[in-house]
Amino acid sequence: MRWLRRLLTRSPRQEPDSALWFYVQCDRCGEALRVRADRRYDLASEMRDPGEAGPAYVMHKDIVGDRCFQRIAVTLGFDSRFRIIERQIRGGQFLTEQAYRATSKPGAQPQQGG
Repeated sequence: MRWLRRLLTRSPRQEPDSALWFYVQCDRCGEALRVRADRRYDLASEMRDPGEAGPAYVMHKDIVGDRCFQRIAVTLGFDSRFRIIERQIRGGQFLTEQAYRATSKPGAQPQQGG
């Protein structure tokens, strides 16, 4: 009967460790967006030789918010430990998590762009 109890009991949903979160703000309307990227599907390996300079993985993502529908183009470069080492953005600017929380409405459900 323990299996039945486990089946019927809800466990808290855990965030997979393959998720990478970053935050952007639209230049046109100022909307702050929380964007999720998946290491398994959104990153492309750069196939560099050992010791060669540059990122090990690159991600290109186009983001559109709910307010003005302007495209925000983001390119991120990651090292072999999935830490951001290069970043470029067109149509917006990067935010820290604290700046995102400060600009989003208190008590509102955070939006996910991408």
